[in-house]
Order: sequence, then C-alpha cells, then structure tokens
Amino acid sequence: MRSRLRVWKYPISIILLLLLVAVFTLVYAFSESAKAPHERPEDSELVNYEQEPEPEPEPEQTPEPTPEQTPEPDPDDIFNPGKEGFITFSVDEDEIYKGYLLLVNHDHSFTISNDMDLVNIAEAGSSIRVAHNSFRLLSSIIEPLDEMMTAFISSAGYRAVTIISAFRTMETQQRILNNNIANMGRREALRWTALPGHSEHHTGLAFDFGVISEGRRVTFTGTGSTAWFKRNSHIYGFILRYPQNKTHITQTNHEPWHFRYVGLPHSTIIMQNDWCLEEYIDLLRNHSIDDPLTFELENVLYEIYFSETQEVKVPLNSDFEISGNNVDGIIVTAVRQEANPNANPEDEV
Repeated sequence: MRSRLRVWKYPISIILLLLLVAVFTLVYAFSESAKAPHERPEDSELVNYEQEPEPEPEPEQTPEPTPEQTPEPDPDDIFNPGKEGFITFSVDEDEIYKGYLLLVNHDHSFTISNDMDLVNIAEAGSSIRVAHNSFRLLSSIIEPLDEMMTAFISSAGYRAVTIISAFRTMETQQRILNNNIANMGRREALRWTALPGHSEHHTGLAFDFGVISEGRRVTFTGTGSTAWFKRNSHIYGFILRYPQNKTHITQTNHEPWHFRYVGLPHSTIIMQNDWCLEEYIDLLRNHSIDDPLTFELENVLYEIYFSETQEVKVPLNSDFEISGNNVDGIIVTAVRQEANPNANPEDEV
C-alpha cells in the first residue's frame, strides 16, 4: 500500500502546480487588459471596405493671361491735342519769368537770376562779329544766331555787321541811361533807353547790331544790304523788336538795330502778321488748351495755348516747350511732326 500511494503522490502535485500557473496567468492577463484605455482610432485610420475612396480632384488649370490688344492709333489723334491724352503738372511760380517769350518793356520788369546760362559770344559763334570780346548772350541762342550770320554773309557778301551790345547788368543799364540823360536830357533819353530792370538786354535774348568797317562805326539802319535781317531773321527765330509802325504799342522809338530771339514758330507768326511782341502775347491769352492757336511751318503743325495757372496741361505723345510770358502765365507750344503726304518713299534716306 505504501508503495502505491507513493506512485500517485508526484503526479497530483504536478497537476496542482500547473493549475496554479494557469490561474496566475489568467489573473495577470485580465489585470493588463483592465489597465489599457479603450481608444477609438482617428477617422483617417478607418478604412471603409464597402466604398472605394474618392480620387483627389485635379488642380484647376489657370488660363494664361492674353496680352491686351492695343488698337492702332488714329493719325488724327496723334496730331491733334484736343483728341489725345494730356498730363497735368505743376510749375514753380518763377517759371513765369523764364523762357523765350518773356515780355519785358516799360510796364513789365525783369529780374536777372544767377542761374542764367550766359556764354561769351566771340568764343561760341564762328560767324558772329562782336565789338567787344566780353559780350555775352544765352548759350541756347548762339547756334541760331551763328546760322543767321552765316546765311547773311553768304547772301550779301558783307561782313561788317557787328554786335555792339548784348547782355547788360543793371549797373551797365544805369550807366548807359545816365550818359544819355547827360547828352540829350531825361525825357528824350527815356525814349531810347529803358530804365534798369526794364531792358530786354537783361534777358540775354536781345542784342544790337552796328556796322564797323575799316575801323569806323556806322549806324545800322536796316536798309540796303542790312534790310536782309528784317526779311529773314524770323527763319532763325529772331524778330525786329521795335518796328517803326508799332511805337505807339511798344512805347519805344523805332530801333532797326535791335533784334530779339523768341524761337520758332513764334518769330514767323509775328512777322507774317506784322505784329510786335506785345500784340502777340496779348493774342495768346485768348487761346486756351481747348482752342489753341495752330500754325503749320515746313510740314510741322504747331499748337500754342496759354495757361494762367501753374497747373499746366501738356500733350502726352508729342514734343512741347513751355515759356513764361513774364506777366501772368505760361505759354505751351506743342510740336506735331507730320509726314509730308507728297513725299516719295524712294527718296527717303
């Protein structure tokens, strides 16, 4: 009996040990499961096996911008400031006192500025004779003056015409006036000589001719060969400033020797209409940007108008110049270059 019991003793202990291990394992697994949180996966992680995912939409094609179609400009618009665009800009008040169309006379004075571009005439012009090497004029009028003198010498074969007076300071003008008062009395002197500040010689745009031949000075009368200047100076932008038939307007005696630069086309307009500068400046006040004065010269159409304000309108697509009138406003000269309709293309270079 003892031996049988001993045979069964060991298997029963092993079975009990296995049962304990199994129970321990179940208890441990249950405890770990209880600790873990019950999380729901993100929607992005859920897969719907019943429906296929929708394909991502393709990016929209942005159409390439097409260049703007610019219409061909109408030739009438190019040469007509009333039909094309304008730009407005402000000018300083002192611009009223600068330019080629300044009116300087007994009623309107001129102030000499330090920025005037004066040059020595003798050094700048090859065909211009001067009585004194210190004479000066504005640099911008030397070229047309030299061209005029070259044309005169070529036409008349006469080289004695000389500039005997050009730019003057206030002091020089006062000295000339004092000398004339001493020689002819104040009343007569003022008929020939302007008060300081009222002389065109202050502008650098005016000069006096004389005739110096064989060392002898003769008065420039504007007759004979020198009459050429009265007939032709306008071609180069100059005018006879004090005509004989305009003394009641200019309040200055006839001076056939005194010439003044105003530029093209103004010099030709003045000459063709037998005006003096006072008449021309007054006339321009009647021509606004909406009603410009038009003038054609050598296939170039000019349109000229007056602005009494410092807000000046100028055309966008053409050249232009502005000048003060030294009184009350700005004069705009718009330049319209036109092709000659009769020109032969084969003749163009």
